[in-house]
Amino acid sequence: MISKKKIAFIHRYGLEGWICCGGHAMPAMVDQLEPQVEVHFFGPISAEPQNAKLQSKLKMHLLPWTFDRSNPKHKWGKTLRFYLALPGIGKKCTKLGIDFIYWEETLPLGAVILQKTYGPNFGIMVMDFFARIYTEGKPWLHWFRNLIEWIDCKSWKKLPAVYTHVEFSKKFLIERGLDPNRIHVIPNPCDHSKFHPVDAEMRKTTRTKFGFSDNDLVLSHHGILHPNKGNDWILEQIAELKDQVPNLKYLLIGNGAEMENLKKLTAKLGITDRVVFTGWLPSEKALNQALASSDIGLVMRIGQKTDHFHMTDTLNHEMACGKPILAVNLKGIAEFIDDQTNGYLFSPYDPEEFRNKLIGLMKSQDKRDQFGTYALKQSKSSCHYTTCARKTLTPIRQHLINSIKN
Repeated sequence: MISKKKIAFIHRYGLEGWICCGGHAMPAMVDQLEPQVEVHFFGPISAEPQNAKLQSKLKMHLLPWTFDRSNPKHKWGKTLRFYLALPGIGKKCTKLGIDFIYWEETLPLGAVILQKTYGPNFGIMVMDFFARIYTEGKPWLHWFRNLIEWIDCKSWKKLPAVYTHVEFSKKFLIERGLDPNRIHVIPNPCDHSKFHPVDAEMRKTTRTKFGFSDNDLVLSHHGILHPNKGNDWILEQIAELKDQVPNLKYLLIGNGAEMENLKKLTAKLGITDRVVFTGWLPSEKALNQALASSDIGLVMRIGQKTDHFHMTDTLNHEMACGKPILAVNLKGIAEFIDDQTNGYLFSPYDPEEFRNKLIGLMKSQDKRDQFGTYALKQSKSSCHYTTCARKTLTPIRQHLINSIKN
């Protein structure tokens, strides 16, 4: 009799935190593995509401702390705790006879630690090059960044499966010697039961709650308010347009270190009546209602080199809500936004281009409808969470089959 295979998922945000921050395919992966595979999870307790139904399908190995991904202190302090726990996770997986580990994030040197304590039979999602992100404006540290990336790439070469969200990241890894046949591009998954268009009644109710009228044209964006998101640049463009398009409003959803700076800038620019800061909304349902009730979905980054490696969950959710997209022209994002088909792309260094394309969208309801329809269609075809789950599991299943044969 062949024993049941065992797969472990690990994440520093905890189970529910992982799902809320973009891991929408995880529950579908569990459903597609059961009952043939025994599935384990290693991570801290999530600050988000616990998913008892999903947890009942897993063998849970909870670390003794809670991770709140909206808390900047947790991002640093409790990430360090996770690093310290990682060798123990690797050893526990070995002791339990785990056949494969799936880790959907990229912590510098994390793969090295896991290989030392567990072995090479795991896959990771390469999406954040943190050593590059935090040294981009510090050329005196680039030697350190290059060393970290060299060590990471050397360790990733030994893995049976490496995942990215965009083709640009895959190309980057191939240039550093990784086997293209082991790199699998899986777009950010979306649960379309959570993110979708809303009816006219819900749209009106939500807009009224935020103080928007039927005549207002609402530009929306969501995420952690970090300097890299370039919201100060957006506020400056809105100020430039305040006389030309007095019905333009900006719905800024999220929180973070930049919140107070952005509020002060809004007051300084004289556009407090044009900008609504919501903070973190209480649920994905509330987020969906807010995004789906706006008129144009904005995707913004300042254009650092590391920004090219992403699709972004902001883009993912706005497409699923059927919004026309106004997106910064970065390599990863441009793989999903075809200028003039499902949105407009603009350079983060060309404010006039941004303003012209925003005005173009505002003036044409037909164009907004066309772009939104195509965006939703593409989201359902490329990013549906069950499709992403299947594509993620395919190389894992093949690896397990090969291990049985060998």
